[in-house]
Amino acid sequence: MSTRQSVIEVRVDGVEDTDESDKVVCYFIEPNFQLRWIHSVEKQWWEEQYLRESDGLLLTTTYFQAFGAGTPSTEALASVQKPGYVGYQINERLPHLDWVVSRLTKGEIDYAAYRILIHQWVPDYSEVTITPKAYNIMDRFNKDLCHELSSDGSQ
Repeated sequence: MSTRQSVIEVRVDGVEDTDESDKVVCYFIEPNFQLRWIHSVEKQWWEEQYLRESDGLLLTTTYFQAFGAGTPSTEALASVQKPGYVGYQINERLPHLDWVVSRLTKGEIDYAAYRILIHQWVPDYSEVTITPKAYNIMDRFNKDLCHELSSDGSQ
């Protein structure tokens, strides 16, 4: 009997080339997580909060410190506001996330009590794919929890 566990998989393909050994793959089991980065134009922190669902991810809320072009100002205000931020309720469903990170934008993934500084793991402008999956026991044995990797993402 194979027990499957719902996880969030974080994958960076082709860190050096297309060799499988150069891919950073890790996972976490918490259903809630947050992406944070410094917006490239406003130079202020932006945060997006997600929830893992059975068929994808739900972007629940977004918080930012400054308004600018493309700001989702037509959405309802988030029920919980954070000091120094404006928050909106988004509730958009996505099958997965493709996220480009760099040292300039300082991209990070926060879940439970962990802060993963993903921008330190990969070369600038690397694409990070975040996908809900179901892992069996061998998947969990063969892959690392994201917070167990070293600060540079090495295994």
